[in-house]
Amino acid sequence: MPLLDRHMTLLSGSLRTLLQRESDRRRWADSPYAWLFQPYMGEEAVALACQVSTVQPAVMSVAAVVLSPRRVHTSRTWVATLTASPALAPATLRRHHQLHDTVSSRTPDAECLSELAEFVGNRPLVGWQLDHTIEPLNGLFRTVLGFGLPNAQVDVAKLHGRQLRRLHPHVEASSRLGDALNRWQLPALIWPSVVSEATASALLYLRLQREIALTA
Repeated sequence: MPLLDRHMTLLSGSLRTLLQRESDRRRWADSPYAWLFQPYMGEEAVALACQVSTVQPAVMSVAAVVLSPRRVHTSRTWVATLTASPALAPATLRRHHQLHDTVSSRTPDAECLSELAEFVGNRPLVGWQLDHTIEPLNGLFRTVLGFGLPNAQVDVAKLHGRQLRRLHPHVEASSRLGDALNRWQLPALIWPSVVSEATASALLYLRLQREIALTA
């Protein structure tokens, strides 16, 4: 069964967003990006995590990890720190690398973002508080390529909250990923890197899938 079948009501995006995706699909129908706008028919998804620095100019670290219905494929990962300014102080960039456990720095140009889009493909995206965290990345995509990521999206925080309320109506869901991992007896985040955040989101998503199937 495809990963998202049970959670179609949790797909992120307003009517305006959906209309924008349809407009983009038509606009890019004859381009090399056309396949990104087609419905995905497989069983994989991609867990996405983005962390934006507060320094100016902004620096963003991004990780994307592939998952299938029964496992998270940590060997299939895209990760980089994106910065549009070659004049950024080395110490600032080094601190961001250390904080988010990234190695390579990339300029978010057409080549870089096309590579990320190729990695993600048209597979659904899952992530913790994905509605919020994906927006800076979509801003880069719109500026450089002319469109935001058109993929179906599932916010794992919303999925967690819904299932928690279903089992424990009087318990308030925490907004912290670490608390959610603890609630579902998953390994804690040892270091808050973008790769570990994406991996943890993927593990939590799969765990919630199993819980929902058991209580359906």
